[in-house]
Amino acid sequence: MTAKTKDGKTVFNEQKIYMPQSPAKGRGDKMVYGPHRKSGMLRDTALQPGQTRTETLEIKFPFMDEEKDGKKIRTVTAKELDVVVSLWHLPAGGELDKLEAGKGKFLFHESMKKVTVK
Repeated sequence: MTAKTKDGKTVFNEQKIYMPQSPAKGRGDKMVYGPHRKSGMLRDTALQPGQTRTETLEIKFPFMDEEKDGKKIRTVTAKELDVVVSLWHLPAGGELDKLEAGKGKFLFHESMKKVTVK
């Protein structure tokens, strides 16, 4: 999910991975992502067919603090954000930014919404 101002400046960017996760070879507390290391106890964070998943993310609008007459005043510098949510499938894992669309990653769904502060 990415939130940008009208001038294209990114103010929020977060990625979440939905898939079964297991510790490395069933030992230790390090979490490992990938279909080739599914030994040990699994924690299932995958998106299941037919289920609805709701995520809540807090995005802070960009602001600037000023001091006038001895009082602190907070001014919101961008009152409108373009929020884009994309759901990608990465069959072999990897980094989303480095993979090529249609080969290493596949876009399932994308939506955009303008969010404003009044």
